Amino acid sequence: MNWDNQLSSILSVADGSVAKMRERLTPTGKFFRGGEDLFPVRERGCDSDSDPPALPPRAPLLRQTSPTFSPGVQWADLASVQSQLQIQSQAIDSLTQRLHDLEREKHSQQCHIQVLQDEVHRLREELREKDRQREESRRGQSPGAERRMEQWRREVGRELNSLRGHITRATSLGNLEESFSSKLRREELEQLRRELDQLKTRLRRQEEDMFLQQAQARETRRLYEHSCKTVEELTDSYRIHNTDLTKTVLQYSHTQQEVRQIRSTVSELKDEVRSLVLRGCEPTSPLPSAHTSRASPLPLSHSHKRVVKVEEADSDSEDLSPTPSLAEVSSDDLSWLEDPD
Repeated sequence: MNWDNQLSSILSVADGSVAKMRERLTPTGKFFRGGEDLFPVRERGCDSDSDPPALPPRAPLLRQTSPTFSPGVQWADLASVQSQLQIQSQAIDSLTQRLHDLEREKHSQQCHIQVLQDEVHRLREELREKDRQREESRRGQSPGAERRMEQWRREVGRELNSLRGHITRATSLGNLEESFSSKLRREELEQLRRELDQLKTRLRRQEEDMFLQQAQARETRRLYEHSCKTVEELTDSYRIHNTDLTKTVLQYSHTQQEVRQIRSTVSELKDEVRSLVLRGCEPTSPLPSAHTSRASPLPLSHSHKRVVKVEEADSDSEDLSPTPSLAEVSSDDLSWLEDPD
């Protein structure tokens, strides 16, 4: 079988590598003891259920006697050879196990084929027996019996053909297993392709969603920048209005102070005017005697008339002037200039 050839080739390679190693160690006097093998190959017993084919004989190993190892042994080469031998031993074990499994499967298939062959042989014997009985009773049989016998023969032939098909399928069980495994792999591949297509579709949708989100983010950023600019403009206008309002308040406070000063000035002027009026009304000389008072009533009246005329002229001029005089301005008229607070 093919496994026998592989096993023999692996064993030959292992023996060759050991032989080369020993040949490499031979010139410098590095030998092994005559009756010992440095890396013995582990042998496995065969299972009792199946008898595997005998393995080809291995090439004899070169063995030479040497009492001890010299210190110049190439331990790295020995370690590499030992690792190779371990790997080959594991491969041999796996191949041997596989070979035993195949042998058991072959034995079961042979048993099944033998059972089918026995069944075919029995059916053939029955067919021959039926043929003999038919030949013996052919002369006394009717045409209907002939037809029934022919139908029975066809049925037996179909059954034999089905049994031959079973035998053929049993002999090609390994090929069927391989085809079944290839079919399973094909189905798995188709399923993986479908899953890959679904993942691609999902990824494409996610990319479209991401592009849409990016566009929305850009639009939101643009609106945010516009809002920031609007807020900055409103803030600047608020600052300007606040500055103007502050200036207006300062001007109002200055105006209020000026109005207060004007009111105080007007009050002082009113007091002065009143004092002047009172001084004008007071007599400037002591009272004369009764004789002089009686003798000069006319001059006093004349001077009084002059004062009244002057006051009337002043009142007329004040009535004609567009602006009121300081005497006419009172504190009540200036109440609108006071602070509302």
